[in-house]
Amino acid sequence: MLNDLALNSQKMLMSGLLAIAPVTLPSPVQATPTTTPVAQAPSTSDVLAPFNPNPDRLALPEKVNIDLNQPLTLEQAIEVAIRNNIGLQISELQLQRARTQLRQVQAQLLYPTLALQASIGQNTTPGGQPAYLPLNVQQQLSLQQQQQQQAQQQLLGQQLAARSILNTQVQRLQQRFQGPQLTAFTDQQNLELQQQLQQLQNSASQAATPAPFTPIPLAPVNQLNFRNFFTNVFGATSGATANVALVMNYTLFAGGGRSAAIAAARDQVRLSELEVERQRQQLILDVTNDYYLAQQAKVQVQIAEAAVANAQVSLRDTQAFERAGTGTLVDVLTAEVNLANAEQNLSQARNLEITTRRQLAQRLNVNQTVDVAIADRVEPAEAWTLSLEDSILLAYQNRVELEQRLLQRRIALKNRQVALAAARPQVSLFASGNMLDKVTDDLAPRFGYGVGLQMQLALFEGGNARAGAARQEALAATAEAEYANQKTLIRQEVETAYITLRANEKNIATAQTAVTQATEGLRLARLRFQAGVGTQQEVSRAETNLTQAQGNLLAAILNYNRSLAALKRAVGYPKQGRLGVNK
Repeated sequence: MLNDLALNSQKMLMSGLLAIAPVTLPSPVQATPTTTPVAQAPSTSDVLAPFNPNPDRLALPEKVNIDLNQPLTLEQAIEVAIRNNIGLQISELQLQRARTQLRQVQAQLLYPTLALQASIGQNTTPGGQPAYLPLNVQQQLSLQQQQQQQAQQQLLGQQLAARSILNTQVQRLQQRFQGPQLTAFTDQQNLELQQQLQQLQNSASQAATPAPFTPIPLAPVNQLNFRNFFTNVFGATSGATANVALVMNYTLFAGGGRSAAIAAARDQVRLSELEVERQRQQLILDVTNDYYLAQQAKVQVQIAEAAVANAQVSLRDTQAFERAGTGTLVDVLTAEVNLANAEQNLSQARNLEITTRRQLAQRLNVNQTVDVAIADRVEPAEAWTLSLEDSILLAYQNRVELEQRLLQRRIALKNRQVALAAARPQVSLFASGNMLDKVTDDLAPRFGYGVGLQMQLALFEGGNARAGAARQEALAATAEAEYANQKTLIRQEVETAYITLRANEKNIATAQTAVTQATEGLRLARLRFQAGVGTQQEVSRAETNLTQAQGNLLAAILNYNRSLAALKRAVGYPKQGRLGVNK
């Protein structure tokens, strides 16, 4: 009975591991490497909706408890990765930035600039009196009194200074014509001098007398309007002016730099598109490898569980024989050690399964509360029908890295033209119209316009243009060298993946035969042991051989699938993805 139980568990494992009836690989189909798994997969947006991450990238999760275990096929995993992967989203954001830069360059170089300028201001003369905004009556009276007091104090000081000066002059004249000096004059001359002295005193008194003070009237309350606003605010004596101008400028000739700059920006957009495609292809390969790694860990758990079941059967058999007196204690201890080793391998396999599943979930960027399970059975993928030579030629046609290097070279050459254009003549057309109005008078606004051509030529710029052109030439030469190196790398990748694929294709058939033989060997070893003609060591060796054969078959199948995925990546997946169209 125990023997039947072990055989049943072994058959269940084999049916789940092999997943194919014949020993050989499936017959080759006319499938070309230009068929993407994503394009063949049905729409599963509703099924995959729980995998969507939190749309708020800056939010921390409130919980990390996994409450959903959703099985995924390889096609579904690729679809989720293309939709959610952060690295691919960053590449698409860079593509959007390149497109906006192209629109910016086109706007700057292809279209004229049109600007509206408006200004309004106030000019005052040096003799302009300060004024104030209209105030209420009490404030106006207080302000007038302050002005009168300040004016009276100022005039009083002027009066005292003038009187002092004139009195000094009169005293000097009096001292000059008094005393013995007057005896030399006649009475007529003395009378004339007295008259002049009297006139000088009268002039001094009249000059020292201040004129009547008239305070500056303030604007009445609530009489502020558009015209007197500037006068009240600025104390204007010459009036406020408003100026409005409309200016247009357009570059007619830029020395060849305009078309080169636009072409470089357009090539940069194409380069970013190819980078998104390269990231998509690499993401498909990474997801495929992670999926196969999780798939291998899952089957390793099944193999370890079958090994534990076999060890338990062997232990029960040895214990039964030991109780019956036909077995030895050494056989029981050996069976217990084998069971302990099998249980330890099972624990490690389960730990590896959890780790690989979380690695796949991280690659897919799924929700924090979702755990990814493996839905596909382990089976060889489709056969590769192309020869090595055709695969290499197909890679040269499809790989986006080669086109990226060519675009980098072309961008560098365009930027070289832009650098040289800075030393060439620049011709631009300008036109303007303006309106000038003095808002404090009753005259109509005055209008004017201007139009003309402007030429600018840098006579000396220190060799900056030629240095920039030389730098771009060096970048173009670097891109050429990288193109040649990329061709070598691509061929190496194709050859390595192709040779590995063919080797694993043979290993699958060999491993399937070994599993069949090991299964039969374990069955015979148990029969011999139960019949008393075999030993426990024979059963243990048979169990070990079967576990190793099953692991080899699993490795052969998954290595074949990995090498096929690597070969597809080496020749280039079809250029279809989140860009939405076939390239």
